[in-house]
Amino acid sequence: MADSSLQRTIVRSVDPVGPGDLAAALEMHARCSPATLRERYHGVADRAEADRLLPHLLSHRFGHSVAARDRDGALAGLGQLLWDGEGDEVELALLVPDARQRRGVGAALLGRLLTVATGAGFTEIYAVTIPGGSGERGVLGLLRAAGLTVGRYEDGGAVVLSAPLASRPLPTPLGPATVR
Repeated sequence: MADSSLQRTIVRSVDPVGPGDLAAALEMHARCSPATLRERYHGVADRAEADRLLPHLLSHRFGHSVAARDRDGALAGLGQLLWDGEGDEVELALLVPDARQRRGVGAALLGRLLTVATGAGFTEIYAVTIPGGSGERGVLGLLRAAGLTVGRYEDGGAVVLSAPLASRPLPTPLGPATVR
């Protein structure tokens, strides 16, 4: 019998989430390695510190959050658009548990968030990550696969990957995202 962690993930849906989804997001955090949490949260010391950030990230005051759900309804990944209320750019953040990486979850999250960002009138998207880490390589690959032209610069020990949304083909209609 094949190891279930090696099977491709089928994303049943990508839907908005908020403060009411905190318990599911914390459970998903528990399925992430310390290294994955450090990459996503830019060097947090431990899981408890990462867990304390979730209520802020799930708040509608600070952005828009979506979750990819698997066939059983469990969170397979979490993505956010974070804004500071200034300008026409928006920060992208993605978190996919280790066992679900490289199985289309990040692409499904990114696709939905690009549609939301474009619809909200943002003209540029950017992601902040740790230099040379798997997070940088993963986000760079996802942005390029989405058809975006990506710029890269270092800023105070972090890498910023930015892409004008005009460089992307028109967004697809909103609906459940399925990845084969």
